[in-house]
Amino acid sequence: MEFSLYTQLPPQLPYNAFCYEFDNNFLVENDFFRYQIFSPPQLQKAVAKRKAEYLAGRFCAKQVLSSLNIHPCDILSGNDRAPIWPDNIIGSITHTQGIAMAMACHRADIAGIGIDIEQLMSDKQEQELQKQILHPEEYSQFKQLAEQISHPLTIVFSAKESIFKALYPSVKQFFGFEAAKLIAFNEQQLQFKITKTLSEQVPQGTCLTVFYQCNNTVVLTECEFKTPL
Repeated sequence: MEFSLYTQLPPQLPYNAFCYEFDNNFLVENDFFRYQIFSPPQLQKAVAKRKAEYLAGRFCAKQVLSSLNIHPCDILSGNDRAPIWPDNIIGSITHTQGIAMAMACHRADIAGIGIDIEQLMSDKQEQELQKQILHPEEYSQFKQLAEQISHPLTIVFSAKESIFKALYPSVKQFFGFEAAKLIAFNEQQLQFKITKTLSEQVPQGTCLTVFYQCNNTVVLTECEFKTPL
C-alpha cells in the first residue's frame, strides 16, 4: 500500500500535521513491517479496511513526530482505544475511507487537540440522524447553519467528534453528543458550549471553537482545548 500527500483540506490550527491518501485494496501483510508500524494483536483478525486505516493513521503520526524532532515510536492504544502519545506531546489521529491524518504539538498550554475527517452523509442520513446528534437546544442554530451550507449534520457530527478527542485527556471518560451544543458559527468556525460539567478542567459553560472545511466528499474539523488559567 502506498501513501500520497492529501492537500485538498489544509489544516487551520497552527500545529504540525500530515494527511495522506491511500487505497486499502492494495494492503499486503508486509506493509506493517515495511513502514515499521507495530500491528497490535487485536488488529490481527480485523478486515483489510480496518487494518489499512490503522496503518495509515499511525504512518501519519510517525511523520508528525519526526517533524517535531521526536524519535519515531509506536503509538499504541490504551484500554480506552485512545492513542498513547510520547510524554510532553499532545496529538490526535483520524481516518476515513482512503484518507488519514495526524496532528500534534509539544505540550505547553495546550491540554488537547481533536481532529476528525468524515465522509459526507447522504441527504437521507442528514435527516434521519438529527435526533441522535443534535442537542435539543441547538436546533435553532442548526437550522440557520443548514440554510448557509450543505451537509450541516455531517459538519456538526464531525465537530463533536473533534471536541470529544480534544477534551478526553482532561475528562478521561466517555460523553455523548448532548454534552456540547452549537451556539454560533461563521464560514470557517463553529462555536460550541459544554452543557454539563465533564470534569474539574471542563466545567459546564466551557466554550470551544471548532474549525471546519469540506469538499465534495469529506469534511475536516479541528478543535484545540487550552489549559484553563
